Amino acid sequence: MADALRGLGHEVHFLHLQQPLSMDDQPLRENWGDRLHVLRSLSPAGLVGRGRRKVIRLIATTLHLDLPVDIYHDAAAARHLGRLVARQGFDAVILSYIFYSKLFEAVPRPVRRILDTHDVFSHRFRLYREHGQANEFFSTLREEEAKALDRADAVLAIQEWDASHFRSLTRRPVSAVGHLAPVAAEPAPRDGPPVLLFVGGPMNINVHGVTWLIERVLPGVRRRVPEAELWLAGGIGDRMQASPEGVRRLGFVDALDELYRQARVIVNPQQFGTGLSIKSVDALLHGRPLVTTASGGRGLEDGAGEAFRQASSAEEFAADVTDLLLDPDAAASLGDRATAFARAYHECNVRALADVVETSTRSVP
Repeated sequence: MADALRGLGHEVHFLHLQQPLSMDDQPLRENWGDRLHVLRSLSPAGLVGRGRRKVIRLIATTLHLDLPVDIYHDAAAARHLGRLVARQGFDAVILSYIFYSKLFEAVPRPVRRILDTHDVFSHRFRLYREHGQANEFFSTLREEEAKALDRADAVLAIQEWDASHFRSLTRRPVSAVGHLAPVAAEPAPRDGPPVLLFVGGPMNINVHGVTWLIERVLPGVRRRVPEAELWLAGGIGDRMQASPEGVRRLGFVDALDELYRQARVIVNPQQFGTGLSIKSVDALLHGRPLVTTASGGRGLEDGAGEAFRQASSAEEFAADVTDLLLDPDAAASLGDRATAFARAYHECNVRALADVVETSTRSVP
């Protein structure tokens, strides 16, 4: 998003509300320079508040409880943001996530307040519970989510379904702005080992999907393509209890673009979720043949069956993957269509972001 805003001619600063007590922020400083602002809330009150919030979050995650939307609010962060806005004279402030929305109260008028939601959090725990998973992040009540939205002048949703949900909760204008990474496509390899690639973190939702892939899909693929391998990149490998035959755990990879180039097929076996499946978007942005599920295609419905394969069962998933491994022409054609879709998708999102940011400040009741 920051790169897209810079490309639109805006000066962009980043306020990092640092959670770890210590961390290497050199990469941040290299990217942002003097436009990086860091707050480490190390006061006794701040440390006590942080510890309290962690305990509450742990209890809520374990018991599948909805939390007040302001449970993570940090008064020190609000004061710091207010001083920063007053000193720098910003025209707009973009906040990430509804549970930081109370910080808007520190933003003086006429500075425009834009809330980047990333995801829907109303009763989010129910979806995870239905699939036997612990809610790893945050869940709140509809009225609490509505309260957060009402603090903004404009709301960004990461996909259209989310936007419709938010419009049912608030009268604030809501715009769908998806993943804003640029297209980085290269021609699909027509030879090389038959590699399936999954890129993801250690979250339970990924473990759930990859376990399904290994147990229900991979055996069918390897029956027709015995040398096929599934490569797991990112923190997901640390969560898998074993590495059965045909599975390689790569861990964190610096040259992710190169890994995408080597893979013959990208897979996203996610069985459920919310928001937008960034894994699927990244595959399309790299111009790679993608096989995913209905959940993995959330927010990308216009591309299903054209820019990527979307399977409704383990058997169909295995057949789609195998067909692409055995037919380089089909894989290359799908990669080309993925690139075209990703380019149009990116341009649409940039236009939507520009419309929101460049809209003049409106009076808010």
